Amino acid sequence: MKQWSGFVVGVVAIGSACGLMASGTMAQGKGDAKAGKTVYESAKCAVCHGAAGKGDGPVGQKLKDKPSDWTAGGGGLKGMDDQKIFDAILKGGGAVGKSKAMPASPKLSEADVWNSVAYVKSLAK
Repeated sequence: MKQWSGFVVGVVAIGSACGLMASGTMAQGKGDAKAGKTVYESAKCAVCHGAAGKGDGPVGQKLKDKPSDWTAGGGGLKGMDDQKIFDAILKGGGAVGKSKAMPASPKLSEADVWNSVAYVKSLAK
């Protein structure tokens, strides 16, 4: 009887994981892109990165190191895993070898930063 109960628990666990992956819950990773868009707008990221993430914000155009166009194949996000993007948002570009003009955002919650990661990644075409 113990073997069957262990077997049933295993089957239920696998079934649940498959259901989550099919629904996209596990597959999408951390963060919610829709919530991240709200953070992006409220944190004024667009002044440098542009409203649509094309790197064409009014302040960004005045910088020596122009923000990249995330919509063109990911731009400067290429080669950056989620954790590195998270660190760039939280700690600033200089912390991850990117432009030091990218400021840190220490006032954002961890959830807000993960949501921002999901949002900027969603812009890549």
